Amino acid sequence: MKYISCLAVLLVLLLTTGALANGSEEILNQVVQDLGQQFRTDGAPGSAIKDLQADFRQQAYLGSLDRVEEGHGRVAVRFDRRGQQLQPRFRWEYLAPSVQQIVSDGRTVWVYLPENQQVIESPLPADGGDGVDDPLAFLTGLGQLSRRFSVAWASPARDSEGHYRLLLTPRQPSAIVERLELVIDRAVLAHEDQGHPVYPVKVATVFGPSDSRTTITFGNVRLNQGLPDSLFDFKVPEGVEVVRPDQQLFGF
Repeated sequence: MKYISCLAVLLVLLLTTGALANGSEEILNQVVQDLGQQFRTDGAPGSAIKDLQADFRQQAYLGSLDRVEEGHGRVAVRFDRRGQQLQPRFRWEYLAPSVQQIVSDGRTVWVYLPENQQVIESPLPADGGDGVDDPLAFLTGLGQLSRRFSVAWASPARDSEGHYRLLLTPRQPSAIVERLELVIDRAVLAHEDQGHPVYPVKVATVFGPSDSRTTITFGNVRLNQGLPDSLFDFKVPEGVEVVRPDQQLFGF
């Protein structure tokens, strides 16, 4: 579950017009621009995603074990804008297959494993991280996808409901991510005309080493509810061991 937890944060964090015959470069660029605009620090106030809550379903195939693990839970993310930086606070709560919490107040990440009576505590880099191995790359990078990834159409370029399918390949080698596939809500191209933001990522799949892959599907998304600081505070339960790995980023 540690590897799956890492990918879960990566994916929120992931936090990613006309017909597509063989895929259009112009439309691809417009999709990437419009989905990113909602997460940019200099974006229009009315179109900005400030926070989100959602339910999620997760399916992970562990290639080395030839085993599928399924889970579900809920997630909350708040995107604090600090100058030119987008700093997320987040709370993942796994309800199955085992109870688990992954919480960050924007400075520290806590991974709480009740069945192990253990909390893994790691510092969050001040700039939100910059590499695709950083599980926060998606949360902080949707406004600049092309900076970290080479973006192309997946095949096919749309799913059965007409949503866009993107293929992302890391520009720098990654020990966690070989490639990603995102299903982007088709409404993302119309959100500025509609006058309200649209959370773009409907489904995200991470392909990793040893033929592993993790798919997270988001549903029941609620935007800009004004999530309080207290939702992202974590109090270590009494009697629980705190582990602080000797790493600069995350110790999942």
